[in-house]
Amino acid sequence: MASKLLKFTKVLKNGTTFYRFEGFENVDSRWELPCEYLSGYHFAAWNGVLLYSDGNVVKTLPLGRLISVNEYQELMEIVEIGKERLREIKSKMDTLRFKK
Repeated sequence: MASKLLKFTKVLKNGTTFYRFEGFENVDSRWELPCEYLSGYHFAAWNGVLLYSDGNVVKTLPLGRLISVNEYQELMEIVEIGKERLREIKSKMDTLRFKK
């Protein structure tokens, strides 16, 4: 899996740092983004909108929207958890393929 999935631009507005969501990078299809049935930590794409959650509330992030540094950091943590989970799933799938 590619190391970078989401593209953001850092924006300084009235002395405060924000991040603008610019889109997806190195993602061939939305199915490459990890999503565990919308429970727990997850992120996924739907019609060009990023959906992400810590397991309590699903947040949406359309293209061009600004998010705070805290929201950005929260999202990056969720992305890292999702990428690790996706590696685990792919590893299990590969193991099952070799057992057949």
